Amino acid sequence: MPKTDKINYLISLMFNTGRLIYRQSHKKDRTNIFSFLQLEVLNYVLENKEPLMKDVANFLCITPASATSLINRLVKAGMLKRHFDKNDRRIIRLFITAKGKKALNKEFRKSSLRLRKILTKLNQREQENLIRIFQKLQKIYSNKQGYEKVK
Repeated sequence: MPKTDKINYLISLMFNTGRLIYRQSHKKDRTNIFSFLQLEVLNYVLENKEPLMKDVANFLCITPASATSLINRLVKAGMLKRHFDKNDRRIIRLFITAKGKKALNKEFRKSSLRLRKILTKLNQREQENLIRIFQKLQKIYSNKQGYEKVK
């Protein structure tokens, strides 16, 4: 198979695998009230103390209007709170509530158990190879100079 065909096939496999994982994880669990993006927002707010609304939009690579819509639902559900800056009401900081933390932990535990069942179907060598591949991809994507070769 020519190199470009392999790369195209790999890209297709990555996207299809991601979709399959998403579908399988949501097919069996209809009790999951959160979308993947909502869970990502809750986790981002938890890990990045008092982020701004625009920070969330940048993190998710979505427009500020889309982020606002997403966050509105989480605020309405009692998972997040907004705090307006006293000096400039255009600056909005986000905080995760105790209810949001509890829900996030519960959903991550459920997701982790589902993924663990799948990943244990790989043998030890396959697991180690997958770890190395993901570590290398993270290095490539986090490289400040761009997509240079990583050893």
